[in-house]
Amino acid sequence: MEFHTFPKALHCLESVSVLLHSENNSILYKRLQNDVLNTDILTVSHAIVFVINGKVEVEDSNGKLTVAENGEMIFMPRDSYIVSDYLKNSQDLEVFLLFFDHEIALSFLGDKSLECNASEGVCTLKSSKNVYYFFETLQKMKFTNKSDKALLTLKILECLHLVMQENENKFIDTLYASERYKQKRNISSLMLEHFEKNLTVSDFASLSGMSLSTFNREFKQQYGTTPKQWLIEKKMNRAHEFLSQGQSVTQVAFDVGYLNVSNFIKAYKSFYGKTPKSMQKNMI
Repeated sequence: MEFHTFPKALHCLESVSVLLHSENNSILYKRLQNDVLNTDILTVSHAIVFVINGKVEVEDSNGKLTVAENGEMIFMPRDSYIVSDYLKNSQDLEVFLLFFDHEIALSFLGDKSLECNASEGVCTLKSSKNVYYFFETLQKMKFTNKSDKALLTLKILECLHLVMQENENKFIDTLYASERYKQKRNISSLMLEHFEKNLTVSDFASLSGMSLSTFNREFKQQYGTTPKQWLIEKKMNRAHEFLSQGQSVTQVAFDVGYLNVSNFIKAYKSFYGKTPKSMQKNMI
């Protein structure tokens, strides 16, 4: 199935201006002249969407709808699967998007008093003039190196502290609840939940809060194979199941996360020694 992984999927869009970015951390500005509806998204980083003009509607995997309009913000914890609508009003839709990973989240939480009284997941946050001024000023600045990780980290932390001033308990508790929940999940359960999506091993590493090298090393230590090989085996087994049920090769390819049918056929043949079509004929 095709999912857009944020923030990676945003970087190549004409409607998006990248203010600063490094790995799965970034600050972006998005301007749309037309509505964008029913977009399937998986966030591999924590995300804050600040709406300048228009409306953003987010529906999570449990069917909960969260809406933010002019001057409001939505917080989406990492590993959130959502369906979003971006709706313009009389003016073009304008939003700022801030993405930050596990490392920055832990740095921000630091030694704050954490009681974890709430675990709302996707939720709205109060905004302030300081948050607006932060994004407006950043948009006007000229950076010789937009991928300066140290500068980006400082700017994200600055923004998070401004957000906290208006949403202290709600924001801290929700962020901490997300981080604590992710620590309880093992690597295998994370991959079993998402292996049919078009995610890379790097995406899974980000979702787990690990560096790519650490993720690869720990996965192999636990399961005796690489994450890439594990994903291929799971996808091919599921594809074989779908093909035996009479589904078309194209549909099966998309259902197990291949956006290119030729790549799926090549992977299936390498795994089973036959093409999906010839395998289906033998099943009849």
